Amino acid sequence: MFAALHIPDFPMVAALRSWPDGRGRPCAVLDSPAGTARRAKPGLLAVNPAARVAGIAAGWALNRALVRCPHLSLLERDLPAEALLHEELFRIGDSLTPDVEITAADCMLLDLSLRKMGVDRLFETIDSNSVNIVYSQSVTPDLAHLGVLHEATRGRVVGAVELGVLPLDVLGLLGGGGAGLARLDEWGLRTLGDFMKLPRQALAERLGPEVARWHDVLHGKICRLLRLHRPSESLFQTLDFEEPVVSLESLVMALRRLLHTLAARLEARHLAAERLDLRLVLETGVELSRQLRLPEPQSTLESLLAPLRAWLESLRLEAAVQQLELDAGATFGSAAQREWFGRSLPQPQRWAETLAKLEALLGPGRVGIPVPPTSHQPDAFTLHPAAGATPAFPDAGFQPVTALPLHRYRPPSQIAVASELRDGRPWPLALLSGPHPGRIVDWRGPFPVSGAWWEAAAAWQRLEWDIQLESGELLRLVYQTPECWQLEGIYP
Repeated sequence: MFAALHIPDFPMVAALRSWPDGRGRPCAVLDSPAGTARRAKPGLLAVNPAARVAGIAAGWALNRALVRCPHLSLLERDLPAEALLHEELFRIGDSLTPDVEITAADCMLLDLSLRKMGVDRLFETIDSNSVNIVYSQSVTPDLAHLGVLHEATRGRVVGAVELGVLPLDVLGLLGGGGAGLARLDEWGLRTLGDFMKLPRQALAERLGPEVARWHDVLHGKICRLLRLHRPSESLFQTLDFEEPVVSLESLVMALRRLLHTLAARLEARHLAAERLDLRLVLETGVELSRQLRLPEPQSTLESLLAPLRAWLESLRLEAAVQQLELDAGATFGSAAQREWFGRSLPQPQRWAETLAKLEALLGPGRVGIPVPPTSHQPDAFTLHPAAGATPAFPDAGFQPVTALPLHRYRPPSQIAVASELRDGRPWPLALLSGPHPGRIVDWRGPFPVSGAWWEAAAAWQRLEWDIQLESGELLRLVYQTPECWQLEGIYP
C-alpha cells in the first residue's frame, strides 16, 4: 500500500505564517517571489479558502481578481517560509516510513508496505503543527499521487473507480508529451473514466505507447519503484589548535588527519568528493578560504591532499593558524579504464594538482576555460572553471569568408593619431606613434559596432577602420570614447 501527502495552497500556507490575521479574509499570493522583478501583468499563484468563496481562483490575472474582490489582500511569495514548510512535511513523512519520494515541494509519496496501520491511523500519532495535510492511499504510488491532488478523492483509499471522476488533464502528471492529451481532448473525452473505458490496444495503435502506459497506470497494472529521497549528510569538519600552527608541515599533518576521516566517510557511503572547501582562521581574525573543484571525483587520501597542499605552499600567512575547517561536496564516483591497453592513462588527481598550482601562481579566478558570450564585442569572454562540467559554447553561426587573415594584437596598442571631424565622427589621417607610424592613403570604414546599450554600466561602442599606410601596410584601427585610438591588428 502506498500513500501520498499533500499541503493544499502550499505558497499561501507558507506566506500566511508570518501574517496569521489574514487567514479569515480573502488573500492571494502573487506569482513573483519577493525581491525579484514583478511582471507587467502579474497573476495569482495561490488563494486561500476565503478568496475562493469570493469567486477567485489561482491563475487569475491580478486586475481581474481585484475587480471581483476589491478587498483582496495581496501577499508576496515567501520562499524561505516555503522551504521550512517543505522540511516539516518531509519530517512528517519520514516519521511514518523511511521510504519517501518527493514529487514536489508540497507533495510526497510514502511506501507503507511494512506498516500494519493505514495512514489515517498513523496521522493520529503525529503533530502537523496546525497545517492542513491531506492524504490518499492506493495500491500504486501513481494512483495515490493522482488521488491526493483533488478534493473529491482525498482522505480515502482510491482505485480506478474512484479516480474516474477526475478531469482528463490530470494525465499530464504521469509524464509524457502533450500531443496525446490534446488528441484525447479533441475526441471529446472529459474525465479519466471516459479514458479508461477505451480499449488499450486501440489506444496504443492510434496514439502510441505513452498513452497505453497511462491506461495501464490508471488500471493499477504498473507499480513502479519510488525514487527514494535521502537527505545529504554533512561532511563538514573543524579542528581548533591548542597552540597556533606556524609551520607548513604541521598544517599539512592536521589537514591529513581531517582528510583521513573524510576518505573513510566517502568509502563507507560509496561516494567520492567532487569539491573541497578549505578555510583557515588566523590569530588576527583574518579568514582565508579556498574552493577546489576536482576534474574527476576522488576518494583517496593522497588524491585529495595534493591540490590542497599546492595551495597551502603558495600562501604567505601574516599570522599563525588558529582554526582549520574542511568540507566537501560528495557525488557518485565515475567509472574509468585501468590500463586496459597496456599503458597508463592520464591521472585526474595530477590534473587537479596542476590546476591548484596554476591558481596559486596566477591568483583565484584567473585559470579556466574562456567562453565567448553571445555578443559581437571583441575579446569579450567569460571564464568558466577548468574542472567540472564542460560549459556550453554558443553557436558561432555564419562565419564570413575573409580574403586576408588579421594578426590581432593582444592587448591592442594604444597610439596617437592625427584626425579631423567628419559628420560628427573622428576621421584618422595619420598614425603618429606605435610600431607602424605613417600617413594613411586609403581606408575602408568607419564600421560602427556597439552592444549592451540597454545597460549603462555595460554599454560599449567603437568605430573600426581598415587602413593602408604609405608604406603599403594594411592595419585595423579602432576608435573608442573618450578619445582613445588603438591599433588592433595587422593584415600580413
